[in-house]
Amino acid sequence: MSVSLTLKNISRSYIKDNEKFFAVQNVNLEVKPGEFLTFLGPSGCGKTTTLRMIAGFETPTEGQILLGDKDVTKIPANERGMGFVFQNYALFPHMKIFDNVAYGLRIRKESSDLITQKVKEALAMVGLEKAEHRYPNQLSGGEQQRVALARVLVLRPQLILMDEPLSNLDANLRVQMRSEIKRLHQKLQTTFIYVTHDQTEALTMGDRIVVLDKGKIQQADSPEVIYLSLIHI
Repeated sequence: MSVSLTLKNISRSYIKDNEKFFAVQNVNLEVKPGEFLTFLGPSGCGKTTTLRMIAGFETPTEGQILLGDKDVTKIPANERGMGFVFQNYALFPHMKIFDNVAYGLRIRKESSDLITQKVKEALAMVGLEKAEHRYPNQLSGGEQQRVALARVLVLRPQLILMDEPLSNLDANLRVQMRSEIKRLHQKLQTTFIYVTHDQTEALTMGDRIVVLDKGKIQQADSPEVIYLSLIHI
């Protein structure tokens, strides 16, 4: 299941040195159901702040966030039906892989049989069927990122948010995981929003790319159009 997302005049300001500073300013955006949207921009451009507001980890100073026709601007993160894949994996080191992936389902108090079924399905999706009894430190970086992805997929979210999830991997693993994430998106048809500062990553993964700078959207278009604009800079 996928869902649309609408950002209406979203801003996030802070007070810095007794002056108002905008991390994100007047962002308007519509994301279609099932779209793979990529936020591209340098460090400090507002892409992660925007993603965190969508997730509910930060509250906009102004504006609205709509999931489908529902206003979720003030709804807590755990009630938004979204999944978030962090840059640093955020796995529990003392838990086996099965328990890491099952954690959210146990919080929901789902039955043991259903948890087992869903965890096995999620691990199969990311190619880690045989890793359920291992610990995170027994896996490679790429495998740990797959576990982080499985932990989100098992909850069947309407929207998946990813914050530079491949930045800690080496070049070969990044290429491999790009293909893996795209394959999962095509299979699930879930709405994905993916943050990166890497132009190649954005151009090869996104159905559409949103270029941010200084807290504002500079351009939102197809990878082909964005590529042509980049080579003429």
